[in-house]
Amino acid sequence: MMNTDSYIKFMDIAFYPLTSAHFPLLLKWLEKPHVKEYWDKNISWTLELVREKYENHVAGYKILKLKDQIIKKPIHAFITHLDETPIGYIQYYNRHDFPSEHGYDLSELPQSCGTFDWYIAEEECIGKGIGTKILSLFIQKYFTNQFEYIFADPGVKNIPAIMCYKKLGFTTLKEVNNVLWMIKKLSS
Repeated sequence: MMNTDSYIKFMDIAFYPLTSAHFPLLLKWLEKPHVKEYWDKNISWTLELVREKYENHVAGYKILKLKDQIIKKPIHAFITHLDETPIGYIQYYNRHDFPSEHGYDLSELPQSCGTFDWYIAEEECIGKGIGTKILSLFIQKYFTNQFEYIFADPGVKNIPAIMCYKKLGFTTLKEVNNVLWMIKKLSS
């Protein structure tokens, strides 16, 4: 178990590209109750299911099979490390590349709009301000030169995520089906 008091002061955050060697770690994390609450809660994960979902992410793309087409678009997946210890997962992509999993129309969002999905899996790293630092660095490193806006859509009950996004300058556009649409304009 990490002593997170010292990590807050001397935090070294890094993002390592997802590899197939990370799949057992993802399996462990995806079954943790605090991750499952917001991330694929109805799936009982196995190593094979993790492999099926994430093997394309390792190659840098995501495939969605819709009733009348197959969509293959870029996605960039990483394992978040804190002082060389893996603590979570994060991915980003163009918001317009994939239809919303919540079924809402995203056409009113700006054209140059990235988005992300993430979680901190290690419980001892939650509630310490680490998530805000992780996301701030991630946005700076991967979004600023690629997109004009960044979009987030936390569930209305996901108060920690909403507070984190507000600290980072996201504003709420609206609520749709118990999901907040939040956006941040990035500096050019």
